[in-house]
Amino acid sequence: MQNIEKELISEQIIIPVLKTRIFELSNLLAIKQKALKAAPEGNLRISKSNGVVQYYHKSTSEKNGGHYILAKNKKLAQQLAQKEYDKKVLAAANHELKLLNRTLHQYEQLQIRSKIAEKIFSRFTKMRQKLIKPVRLTNETFAAQWLSLSYEEKSFAEDATKYATARGDFVRSKSENIIADTLYRLSIPYRYEFPLELKTEDGRHIKLHPDFCCLNLRARQEFYWEHFGMMDNSDYAEQVVGKLSLYAHNGIFPGRNLIITTETSKQPLSTKLVEKIIKEFLA
Repeated sequence: MQNIEKELISEQIIIPVLKTRIFELSNLLAIKQKALKAAPEGNLRISKSNGVVQYYHKSTSEKNGGHYILAKNKKLAQQLAQKEYDKKVLAAANHELKLLNRTLHQYEQLQIRSKIAEKIFSRFTKMRQKLIKPVRLTNETFAAQWLSLSYEEKSFAEDATKYATARGDFVRSKSENIIADTLYRLSIPYRYEFPLELKTEDGRHIKLHPDFCCLNLRARQEFYWEHFGMMDNSDYAEQVVGKLSLYAHNGIFPGRNLIITTETSKQPLSTKLVEKIIKEFLA
């Protein structure tokens, strides 16, 4: 994160991850509990005699070795083996679920404390705030500091078409105008064509200007946004593949810290899609 020191209390972005894992485990528990109810009674015993594997069905009350399972009834052996596996999975999932629920509660309490830190700082006068280094900035202050970073903008050619945005700057295409105006309308801080230095596989350094560098204020995370607007042009599409490979080589991946939109002459970019993407990754 350029130009802003790391906060002592950060937004708990781990909470959505915990909730997703809890949801997955809850579904797994429901599936395995249902499977165990339908499983045959008893357990499986496996032995080997003269190099031949033998299966035995042992009921819960039996003290002997159980009843031999004929080859034609091998499905019973499979069901009993699956039952033993499912019981162990159920126990492990239950244990993890209890742990994660406790952890989630603790993180939610930590999130509440971080909000308290913001409120404490906001109650000081502006003059006093300037003298204080808070553990966590308010979203408004954080965004203002992030946007205050000055950088050398990529120049426009004299004959280039410019599109004025709602924020008052200029972009190079109608689609970029849609993205910029939607970001602004949804109060997402962005920098247009912010310079980014990347390293190629052969060790060279290349300076790129991604279309947008956006800030997810909730997670305090930056996303680069590239819009590829001529995907029906084969030469252009080839350049896109190379650019995405360069991003990946530098640890910038779609969905993690890179947003990609595309369009062709027959399928233009829509405001509805842009808004959906922003709400998914940046809001």
